[in-house]
Amino acid sequence: MTSSLLRRAVVILRRRPTPHRKAPIRTAHSAARINPDTRGALTIAMLGTLGIVSISFTLSFAGLSAIAPWAAVPDSLAPLVPLFVDGAILVYTYSAFAARARGESTVRPWTWVVLWTVVSSATNAAHAWSFGPQGWEGIVGAIFAGLFPIGSLLGTHEIADRMIARPGLDALDAPVPVPVQPTGHAVHTELVPTAPAIVAVLDRDTEILRLSRTEGLSVRTIATRLGVGKTTVHNVLTAHGEPA
Repeated sequence: MTSSLLRRAVVILRRRPTPHRKAPIRTAHSAARINPDTRGALTIAMLGTLGIVSISFTLSFAGLSAIAPWAAVPDSLAPLVPLFVDGAILVYTYSAFAARARGESTVRPWTWVVLWTVVSSATNAAHAWSFGPQGWEGIVGAIFAGLFPIGSLLGTHEIADRMIARPGLDALDAPVPVPVQPTGHAVHTELVPTAPAIVAVLDRDTEILRLSRTEGLSVRTIATRLGVGKTTVHNVLTAHGEPA
């Protein structure tokens, strides 16, 4: 009888779920860290990146507007040149990230991004060389001016990457449905007992067996005396091979 009760206790203990690891308690010596996924941190990062993009776009805007006459564009329409070139970089960058989020090919939009970035950088460098001091100072200035559109591209890249989720990330947070195979039997859900409850169950089962074997009481009488259900008494006796 004792070995049977011990086996039953082992089975109950194995059914207990693994306790979740508690989060570490922050102490006075714990280093403070910023959670990058909070709305406040994301907002600050986005505003800072947007500011850098705005500055880069403004500097590139000046260079592209100045060379509009080279393309025989009237002065009244000169602001449209940087809007067309640098605007294409912004649009196609967003298109590339949107395609990535949908699981589509990003080759085409990234091709246009590279193309218009090269055009904008080369044009800004040519403007700086034409209107600059030339010589080695002009070379440095032309290289520096060519970085303006690249700054806009990198900033836009960061903004879009934070705004548009990568494919599959949302699925990680979604609950996973667990298929249940029909068995034709009723499924009983019971709470996992704690250690004191396990001891109480073992004591109860021992008392049920004692009353049945030594006093020869019926299932109904044992259930009434112990304050348990008749089904519980019947199951305990049946599990230990006792007549119920």
